[in-house]
Amino acid sequence: MALLKSLPTDDPTVDALSKSDRRLAILCGYCGRFRYMNCAKFSQDQKVSDLSQSLRCGTCGSEDVTAVAVSRNPENGYWPAERS
Repeated sequence: MALLKSLPTDDPTVDALSKSDRRLAILCGYCGRFRYMNCAKFSQDQKVSDLSQSLRCGTCGSEDVTAVAVSRNPENGYWPAERS
């Protein structure tokens, strides 16, 4: 998947995302939903990988989700599109 190939392999805190011009997103392993999340709803010192344990997909309800730090596309500067 192109989205996952473009993601950095580090595990930043929520606070570090905004400082590095990245966004927090959820990716559902069951239905493929990809949505951006509001960082203000989470503790700023939480690691992105730790968030996955407390989240579930808003579409299918699956707990098979991954919180990811998303970067802009380096070629055009756009954010990856959300999908359901």
